[in-house]
Amino acid sequence: MKRTFRFGTQVIALLSLMLMLVAASGCNFLPVEEEELAPPLMQPAKIEYKTEPAQRGTLIQQLRLSGSFQPEVQLSLSFEDQGGRLKVKHVRLGQEVKAGDLIAELDSGTVGFNIELQEIEIEKSKLNISQLRDNKAGYYAIRRAQLDLEQQELRLANLQRQLTSTQIIAPFDGEITFIISTSIGEYINAYQIVAKVADTRELVLVTTNDKASELPVGAEVVIEFQKEELTGEVIGNPSTLFNDPNEYLRKAAVIKVKGELPAKATLGSDARIVYVQDKREDVLILPRRQINLMSGRRYVNVLEDGVRVEKDVEIGLMTDTEAEIIKGIDEGDLVIVN
Repeated sequence: MKRTFRFGTQVIALLSLMLMLVAASGCNFLPVEEEELAPPLMQPAKIEYKTEPAQRGTLIQQLRLSGSFQPEVQLSLSFEDQGGRLKVKHVRLGQEVKAGDLIAELDSGTVGFNIELQEIEIEKSKLNISQLRDNKAGYYAIRRAQLDLEQQELRLANLQRQLTSTQIIAPFDGEITFIISTSIGEYINAYQIVAKVADTRELVLVTTNDKASELPVGAEVVIEFQKEELTGEVIGNPSTLFNDPNEYLRKAAVIKVKGELPAKATLGSDARIVYVQDKREDVLILPRRQINLMSGRRYVNVLEDGVRVEKDVEIGLMTDTEAEIIKGIDEGDLVIVN
């Protein structure tokens, strides 16, 4: 029994020793951690700037407006003494007319018939006077006949005025630029515009651009028309035409072409108006896209010794694309453009 216990104790001791040996040697089977490597050093990328030297030149501020050739003289025509039902329109839009041509008529009722009757009465009065004179009639009889003739002539003149008031007649040679769309038989009021006639022999250039008021009266302008350059003078603008009878012109500028108009310049032809508002010579100029604006501050990026530097600048005359630099940079400074 004792031998059995001793044997068991030895076995346990032997197993304990083996476990200690395995534990001691087991560390050799685990992976060894390697030392952490430092990250490689990165060189910062070199910034390549595109530059342009600041240069001097001539800066021109100009106004460019579109316009079209319109008649210098155009009248709106209406029935001024009375209204009435439209009887006939004698013209169409774009038709050329001569002075005295009938343009439109109102229904005059029996006025025309009464004129014919009155002309007969006048002829009878004239015959009566001739007969009295042939018969050696007395002064009073002849004078009475003469007064009767004058009375008949006054009646005729009144009837003719009535007829005229129902007619619209062309005041000069020209072209019909407007004709009322009212149908025959419909009523037209007195002073309602029925037609417009324009003298197409004298054309002016008209622009209704929002900047028309910036063309001063008396200013000389260049007119670009079909690859030709003409010279013109501003003869009216919104400040002088604000009360013009022609509503179209109240917000317009009108330019009179100097010299003879080209044959191709007809009613409605388009042209370009160029007016030089200001001109500066031998000044420092930069494109406006190179000038930065931030919180009211204007500055330019300049390259100095390879380093980008912000320089505040003072602006003078500006156009749509360029600006005059009064202060901040000098001629030759390398302005960064990218």
